[in-house]
Amino acid sequence: MPIEETQKDNIIFRPAAPTDIPILADFLVQLYAAELPGALTGSPAQQSKVLQYTLEAQPEQALQNRFVLCNTNNQVIATGMIQFPTSPPFDRAPAGTISMAAKILGYQALGRLILTVARSRIAVYSELQTDTALLHSIVVDANQRGKGLGRILLTKLEKVITEQGLSWAALQVLEGNKAARHLYTSCGYQDIWHTPSWVTMLSWSSYVMRKELQ
Repeated sequence: MPIEETQKDNIIFRPAAPTDIPILADFLVQLYAAELPGALTGSPAQQSKVLQYTLEAQPEQALQNRFVLCNTNNQVIATGMIQFPTSPPFDRAPAGTISMAAKILGYQALGRLILTVARSRIAVYSELQTDTALLHSIVVDANQRGKGLGRILLTKLEKVITEQGLSWAALQVLEGNKAARHLYTSCGYQDIWHTPSWVTMLSWSSYVMRKELQ
């Protein structure tokens, strides 16, 4: 795994560290807004506090194969995670999450969160091959978008995958997330699966996209 690498434009790519967890929680708030609309309510600070708990409750798993892009001031500006075929799925709700969310967000918001997460799991694709790594939790900070950082991040994550001897990268994205869909398509990802129509009555319509890595 790469320890640290500096781009010619002074963008640094490195593994996420425990000190990154607060900003990663803020980024996950942005991700939930795009990928699970309506799942989290309350102020951004309250939402971030809940998500920070989910990361701090399982720091080893939360940071394993999670990477960040930083600017010259060492400010994290983007992040993404890789799930390799042999690694267990990332647990987004470790023990204690429900009680923490109820305390911070309230029971009504907790009920909405549980329902939304349950709906999202109906449409999760789980038929990836053993030569394919799954990219997820990809976020470019809202204040830094439009600068090509998403493309840089994907390129770096793909390099990590090929260094592990795998030939394909895949990801799942909501159909309504047009900006992300455009980015992935422009980077060479192609649709291999779309949510069945009956599932969209219970969940959100999404695509699984895959790219062969050189």
